[in-house]
Amino acid sequence: MKCTDCKYCYQQDTGYSNYTVMGTDVECLKKKHPDGCFDLFYGEDKRIDFAEKCGDFVEGEGLYIDCDMELGDIDSYTNDPEIKELYEAI
Repeated sequence: MKCTDCKYCYQQDTGYSNYTVMGTDVECLKKKHPDGCFDLFYGEDKRIDFAEKCGDFVEGEGLYIDCDMELGDIDSYTNDPEIKELYEAI
């Protein structure tokens, strides 16, 4: 169980474009992770193991947004109204 397996996990690629991604920021949409926002570091960052201790963990597909937001606005990335509301609050 990892934070990236949680429906409240928000991942945002960083860099100049989708062709020059330099990292992926990970953040809990419910602000439950003690480290706030951090770089995923190719999935090797041990902070994603916090899910094992998190009382708000809900298994599901999190919110992943690419650098260029190629799909458009938030409605193109998720249909979940709770996730949209949490995203708009950050």
